[in-house]
Amino acid sequence: MLKTDKTQMPIFFALSIFFILIGASNSDGEDELNLGPLLTIEKDGASGSSELNALGPFFTSRQFNQRREYGLRPLFYYMNDDEKDSSEFDFLYPISTYDRRDGDWRFQFLIHLLYLESKKNRTGYRETEFNLFPFFFIKSAENKDDSHFAFFPLFGKLKNKFYRDEITFVLFPLFLQTKDGEEINQSFLWPFFGFYKGGGQRGFKIWPLFGYRKKENKLDDKFALWPIFISRRMMFYGEERKSFSIFPLYSISETPERTNKTLFWPFFNYQEDRKKGTTRWDAPWPFISFTRGNNEGNRVFPFFSFYEGSRGGSILPSESREEEPVDSDGFILWPLYRYSFITLEDYRRRSISVLLILYKDIYDEPIVEGGKSGRRVSLWPLFSYERDSDGNRKFEFLSLIEPLISGSESLERNYSPLWQVLEWKRYKDGRSVSSILWNTIRTERNSRGATLRVQPIIPILSIKRYENESRVHFFGGLFGYQEDAFKRSIKLFFIPIKIYSKNGRDDGGGVKVE
Repeated sequence: MLKTDKTQMPIFFALSIFFILIGASNSDGEDELNLGPLLTIEKDGASGSSELNALGPFFTSRQFNQRREYGLRPLFYYMNDDEKDSSEFDFLYPISTYDRRDGDWRFQFLIHLLYLESKKNRTGYRETEFNLFPFFFIKSAENKDDSHFAFFPLFGKLKNKFYRDEITFVLFPLFLQTKDGEEINQSFLWPFFGFYKGGGQRGFKIWPLFGYRKKENKLDDKFALWPIFISRRMMFYGEERKSFSIFPLYSISETPERTNKTLFWPFFNYQEDRKKGTTRWDAPWPFISFTRGNNEGNRVFPFFSFYEGSRGGSILPSESREEEPVDSDGFILWPLYRYSFITLEDYRRRSISVLLILYKDIYDEPIVEGGKSGRRVSLWPLFSYERDSDGNRKFEFLSLIEPLISGSESLERNYSPLWQVLEWKRYKDGRSVSSILWNTIRTERNSRGATLRVQPIIPILSIKRYENESRVHFFGGLFGYQEDAFKRSIKLFFIPIKIYSKNGRDDGGGVKVE
C-alpha cells in the first residue's frame, strides 16, 4: 500500500489552492483577477481603464484615461487628473484635506483651524494665505493694501476678513477697530466702550447702559440697558426700515412690504406680508400658528402642520406652465411624518420623511421639457437608493451616513464602502453590476450577456452566459461545463473533455469523446 508522508500534506494542500487560484484568474480568458474580497483586478483594454480592490473595502486603486485614484480607507484617499491639472488628498477626512486646481492649492487641518492657500491672480502674481485659528492670520498679496498680518491677541491688521474691509486690534480686547468703507468703529475693552466715526456717522456706546449711532438720512440707532430698549431706523437700498422693542414686552419692525409685531417675546407674534398678500398669527410661537390670505396654513405643534402657497416670482416662463406653481409643506405628529412640495427652476420636488432620517423619499419631477428627473429613497441605516437625472441607478446596503450627507462626494468615497455589504449599480447604457461582501458574490450584465461569480477568496462558482457562449465552472475550473456554437465540453481536474463538436470539427486543445 502506498503511504504518504504526513509532512507533505500541507505542501499538497498549498499546491492545490495555488492551482485553483491560478485557474480562477485565467478561467475567463480575460485580463482580470478575481479573488473575492481579498483581491480583485479588472482591466478594460478598449477604454484603458483599470481597477484594483484589496482587503475588502479598505484598499482601492483606479485609473481611467488620465485620472488616477488611490485609497486606504478610512486613512487616506488620493485623486489626480492630469487632463484637468487637478488633484485631491484626504487624510482622515474631514480632519485634513488638500486640493489643487490649475496650479492653485489649499490645505486645511482640523476643519480650517490650520489653513494654507496659494493661488495665482489675473496678473500672474501668486498670493498666499496662512491661518492658524485663532492665533495667526497672514496673507501676502500683490496689492499691499490686501496683505495682512495678525498675531492674536497681541496685535494685527486684517483685510477683507470676517465681513469687514479692515480689522485692527492691539492687546485684544483692549483695543479693536473695524472699517467698512469709510465707516470706522473703535472699541476699548470690547464690547463695553465704543465710538463711531467716518462716512458721515457719529456716535458712541457704553454697553450695556446706553449707546447711539447716527448717519444723516440713513441711520438712527439707539439702545439703553441692552437688550431692554432698542430703536433703529435705516435706509436700505432706498427702502426705509424701522424697528423698536422693549424686551420682552413688545417689539415692532416695519418695511414698506412687511410689518411684524411681537408681544411677550417669543410667544405672541403678528406678521403682515403686503407683497405676498398674507397675514400670520403665532399664539404662542412656535406651537400654534395661523396663516391667511394668498397663502394658507395652520400649525398646532407637535400634532399637525399644513402650509400652502405660491412662492411668487417664479422664473418659469408663462408658456411652460398653466398657472403659478403652488408649494406646500407640513407634518403629522412631528417628527413622525413630514412632507413638502416645492417648485424649482425646471422641476418639482416632493419630499417625504418619517422620524427625520429613518425613512426619506425625495422625487424630482420635470415640469418643462428637458427638466431634471431623479429620486432618492433611504431607510436608515439599512439601505439607500438613488436614480440621477442621467438615468443611472444605485442601491446600497448598509447605508449609515448616506441619508445624512447625500451628495457629499468626499464622505462617500472615504467611508461609504466600509459598510456597503451589498452594492448594485445600473448605468444609463443598460450595464449593471452588483457586489455582495466586497466581491465575494459579484454579478455583471450588459448587452452581450451576464456573469456570476461566487468567490470567498477561493473560487466556488463561476457562470457566464454571453450570446452564443455559456460556461459553468466550479472551483476555478477544476470541474465545469462549457458550450458555444461549435462545441460542448466538460472539465475534470482542469482538463477539458469535448463531448460534442459540430460537423466533427476539432480545434484541438482537449480530449475528444465520440
